Order: sequence, then structure tokens, then C-alpha cells
Amino acid sequence: MDALDSSSESDEALRCRGCGGIHAGARLVNLPDGRRVGNYSEEHRMYYEAAWVLKRYRTKKTRMAYLDAVEEKRGLAARLALRQEMMRIWEHKQTQRK
Repeated sequence: MDALDSSSESDEALRCRGCGGIHAGARLVNLPDGRRVGNYSEEHRMYYEAAWVLKRYRTKKTRMAYLDAVEEKRGLAARLALRQEMMRIWEHKQTQRK
């Protein structure tokens, strides 16, 4: 994990999307696909939820059921965003295998 940058761009990346503040434990992290995000950011949360779904639910049927539940609780936009993140992770893993 990388040390805290003092620039205003990193301050915005470290801002918590829930409360709007910057937490004491906030830091910039590099995701396996190369993106640099704050550990309290929505991008960070979304990446790890998508990675968890891909690891936990191994069949297309069970993954679709999870996405159905996400849509029911959070709406269509959340479902589509999570599915897009899952596809990004899957595609990145495919390029790493070649």
C-alpha cells in the first residue's frame, strides 16, 4: 500500500463517500487492475464486492441470482455498475493469463 500523498487530488480520492470527511486511516491503494483509489472510496468498495461475488458464486446462475438481489435492494443502476465491475475484473484476469 502506498503512503498518503499531500496533493489536493489525493485529498479528493481519500474523501469518504458516506460522510464526506477524510478518516484517520484513509490511504491511497493500488487495485490489482492498476487503478489508484482511496480505501474509503466507492470504487474501492465496488471492486472488492465484485471480486467477492466472483470468488463466492462460481456459476453464472448463482452470480445472476446475486445481481438480481442487488437490483431488488439497490436498484438497476447498482446492478449494472456491479456487473460492469465484475466484467472488468474478469477481463483483467483473462489478459493476465495470456
